[in-house]
Amino acid sequence: MGILKSLGNEKKFLLLALVLLVVCVLIVFAMNKGLYNPTQGLLTEKGAYDSPNSVLEDGVDYTVVVTTIYGEIYIDLYEDLAPKNVNSFLFLIGERYYEGLTFHKVIPGFVIQAGDTKGDGNGDPGYIVEQENLTSFEDYQVGMANASQFFIVLPNANKENLNGQYPVVGEVTKGFAVIESITKVELGDNYKPINDVVIENIQIHE
Repeated sequence: MGILKSLGNEKKFLLLALVLLVVCVLIVFAMNKGLYNPTQGLLTEKGAYDSPNSVLEDGVDYTVVVTTIYGEIYIDLYEDLAPKNVNSFLFLIGERYYEGLTFHKVIPGFVIQAGDTKGDGNGDPGYIVEQENLTSFEDYQVGMANASQFFIVLPNANKENLNGQYPVVGEVTKGFAVIESITKVELGDNYKPINDVVIENIQIHE
């Protein structure tokens, strides 16, 4: 009787282990496809920040690498021209704020925009940042729509409604093919991609 009971327990253990393995495989598959992002849910629920910590260091030239499901985009930041906006961007990156968020707005021939926890253009980190470097945009430059949302200006875009309205915080130096791929996704209402263009992470290079 003891031997049979032991075998029964082993079978239960093996069955439980198999179920857990299948669940883990399904979760990894969903995350790789951008269907499930546990970080995104946490960001939406955890609320807002009162203000960004000071993380910008004097004399450091900052580059960030935005890793999307389509590849990497390298952005050289204008820490000298827009220090408060760049500091906010770097602070949020350090908080892993952008992981699991999407490029929620893709307007072909104009901009691609990301950094919104709500995904509808209304999300923000809970604070505002002083407007800086309100100059004219050039192709592939990066602007801040608010303290967390950033956009990349596409080539030959009509920049009339951007110039002098938003801080210019950097420029793309690598990953132009990735940007082009994003501009070709299928869109729904309000220029929102039907299939999420997920940001896997953003890394800071000094």
